[in-house]
Amino acid sequence: MDNNTVQYPKGAPVPEKGPKQGYQALGKKVFWLFFLQISPVAFILLIISIILFILSFQPFLANTFFGNMQKNALWATLIIFILSLLIFAVSFAFAWLTYKNYVFSITEDSFKIKRGVLNKTENAIPYRQIQNVDIERNFMFQMLGLSRLIILTAGHEDESIKGSDEAEGVIPALDQKLAEWLQTELLKRADVQKITEAK
Repeated sequence: MDNNTVQYPKGAPVPEKGPKQGYQALGKKVFWLFFLQISPVAFILLIISIILFILSFQPFLANTFFGNMQKNALWATLIIFILSLLIFAVSFAFAWLTYKNYVFSITEDSFKIKRGVLNKTENAIPYRQIQNVDIERNFMFQMLGLSRLIILTAGHEDESIKGSDEAEGVIPALDQKLAEWLQTELLKRADVQKITEAK
């Protein structure tokens, strides 16, 4: 049962080749979730620039206490719009790096999770320690077709694991079908390893 014999579900992203060989991506929808989580400031600045652009054509700005403010409003619109584009670009790049570096692998004796852009971590969870695998879907995840996977292990408090996306046994987002398949696969391997060790 090595990772060469793992049959990933139909439509799942293909495991990586090269340095991350055998590691599976979380699914393309997860990239967009990471991007939306990182980029709210850019969206706010974009909305402000649109409002300023509309205001810059209003006649009341032509004669204010400070003089003709229409030109200043147009300059402010341009500056804020460019700033929002820069933040969008940085958010996109960081979301892509987060997505590309968040991978998992099913090996013969453990489930491995690699993550991190600047601070990289790799956790290996032996199948024998897996007590349960839960799937959570809030409203937004249901709309996007995503799931959060929580691997409960022996010796860890359930609530502390469930509360954090950084906990070793948590994958914050996965394509829904991939999460369901992974839940079944991990529970099956955990049972097989426990039965083998009990003999």
